[in-house]
Amino acid sequence: MGTARDVGTTLAVALIPLALLSGCGATPGEPGAAPSPPASAEPTPTTTPTPTPTPVEFRMPTACAELLPPERIADLEAVGMELLAGPDGKYGDAYLADPTPEQQVGGMTCIWGEEQVPENSVTVSVASLDAATHDEVVAALVAQGLNTRTEGDAVVYERVGDEIAAPAIVNLLREDSWISVIEGLGGTAFHEEAVDIAAEVETQLGAR
Repeated sequence: MGTARDVGTTLAVALIPLALLSGCGATPGEPGAAPSPPASAEPTPTTTPTPTPTPVEFRMPTACAELLPPERIADLEAVGMELLAGPDGKYGDAYLADPTPEQQVGGMTCIWGEEQVPENSVTVSVASLDAATHDEVVAALVAQGLNTRTEGDAVVYERVGDEIAAPAIVNLLREDSWISVIEGLGGTAFHEEAVDIAAEVETQLGAR
């Protein structure tokens, strides 16, 4: 006959599997693991197309009044100048005995000045160029020994000059256009004015 210790041991061994089985079940009232929320879709980035810049086209004018802004023309008139030469000038193209280099390639020359004071004048010329005429103009400007610099996509051929015998000159050359300004006198002040006038012509004609 077994002892009480033997009986207790037997019962304990028999109860172990039951305890293990009961431990494997879910505890009553305990909620199960919540399902993971679905991953939200990443928004697709919207690509904004880069605008294509509109090509700038040189517009050949038909009258001298189109070359300069009204404010510049008023400034010239305030110092005694009037439009002497050009399609809409006082004397038209007959003011000059010979055509200017710009006119020789199909361009236009306009002269604002004082008839009795030749040095009080500004000559503004423009011309549309193609590949052939562009190369011809470059060769002619280089032959004059002018100073050269670049300004954006333009090449500038210029001379500061002096107030005695060398007028200030600015030539603004692009592949498709030629703008030139010649002052009646030279020196820093007149050269700076010529640079400003050339820039104004650029703006007026869409050259930049």
